[in-house]
Amino acid sequence: MSWRYLRSADRLTNNLSNQLINMKIFKTNTNITLFFAASVVAAWTVPKIAEGKEIVSEESDLKQASGGKCPPYGCPLLPRDMYFDEEAQKALKAIRMMNSQTPPNDDAQAEIELDWDQALELLKNVGGEDQATLTLIGYKGGNLQEQINQDRAFVISPYHIQEPEGKKTEASSKRLMGVFDGHAKLGELVSEYSVSTVPKLLSDKLEHILAQDSNSVQKDIQMALIETFIEVDKTAPAEKSGGCTASIVLQLGGYAYVANAGDSRSLIATYNKSTSEVKIAYVTREDKPDLPEERSRVEKMGGQVYVPSLDKMQMGASSRVLYVDPVTGGTNGLAMSRSIGDWAAGEKGVIPDPTVDVIDIKALIEGDRECSVEVDAASGETSTAELCHGEIEVFAVSATDGLLDFMDINDIAKKVAMSLYADDGPHPLSACESLITTAASAWWQAKNGKYRDDIAIAVSKLSLD
Repeated sequence: MSWRYLRSADRLTNNLSNQLINMKIFKTNTNITLFFAASVVAAWTVPKIAEGKEIVSEESDLKQASGGKCPPYGCPLLPRDMYFDEEAQKALKAIRMMNSQTPPNDDAQAEIELDWDQALELLKNVGGEDQATLTLIGYKGGNLQEQINQDRAFVISPYHIQEPEGKKTEASSKRLMGVFDGHAKLGELVSEYSVSTVPKLLSDKLEHILAQDSNSVQKDIQMALIETFIEVDKTAPAEKSGGCTASIVLQLGGYAYVANAGDSRSLIATYNKSTSEVKIAYVTREDKPDLPEERSRVEKMGGQVYVPSLDKMQMGASSRVLYVDPVTGGTNGLAMSRSIGDWAAGEKGVIPDPTVDVIDIKALIEGDRECSVEVDAASGETSTAELCHGEIEVFAVSATDGLLDFMDINDIAKKVAMSLYADDGPHPLSACESLITTAASAWWQAKNGKYRDDIAIAVSKLSLD
């Protein structure tokens, strides 16, 4: 039974509750179960403290800055921790169980503490039927209570940009989504600042661009994205240490602008509703120091790139830009050639300038569309069959390397597509939960429980209104 058929109150009945069961994504897995069991001591007390400074959650920070209301650019969906946030965990569990197709046993049924509406209400600022965000804090060694999640994400739909009267972006569809992966000692401060600052800066720049008559709008928008990343880098709280990746997708009408700095990634994909086929149309590159053009820039700026042996790289080792850590005085290596913050590495060639590509959403829809042609016997005129209309859908996914290091992008795209479009697919929040769970288990197995990266994901339809 699809989650789509559970939204109406008449379906949330006692009869329905007897037909529900846990989804297959949470089959017993010894490794991840042991990790979560070991972590439960700190489950509800994970601190948000670094260097004596409290890190305010994105949602609280954004609302406080705008007088308790959403910012002028729109209300962001912001991720909650799928395991260590007790309220979110209960809501996700209820959605998962109500999304299943096999009746639960009595014990499983007794564990459902929320109904469908209650669960969705609790997570309304996290995701819905068209978009979703979710995160899971990692483990970097040491005391469990001292772990800090440095990953951030958001989806803003609609993304408000003030336009002059009489000038409207084609189809009026405006969305902004992305992820920010903090690293180094104070990386969470930089990712927190970025997720709060990028939407406003970019909105202000786009307002100016859309108010002008220009034949170079796309180039101007690309430049606005680059300038936004550079300005955030300059003003970020990156003293003395800290940085973050940034991978965002901006939809303006029939075009998607994808800006990426670092080794988080965003992808654009299509879903064929007739065949259920999923195709990756575009995916950002990982900005690694060993890429020829990246290595050349770093070395020209006086930096040094460490490239591990092929055997080590096949085992997961990464090339790195070497720099002197301003806190410890030791030599560190940054596993990316572009990022926000990381000022010490910036002196050695690491830049915040993102690569920015433009994807024609309409072209994807038309290019993937297989239409049958009908010929009128009397007139001989041809026409496109109705089945062609609305057959192709386009969506986007942004994720940090905590997910991407252990998940194939094709598998990610297929899971997300089924959740966004298939009648028998999981809810988008459940799809994100499933992907994170799979990656977390893989981290546990690969690192023997000694390390697991933070994980964050954001997904959204790129519909043309």
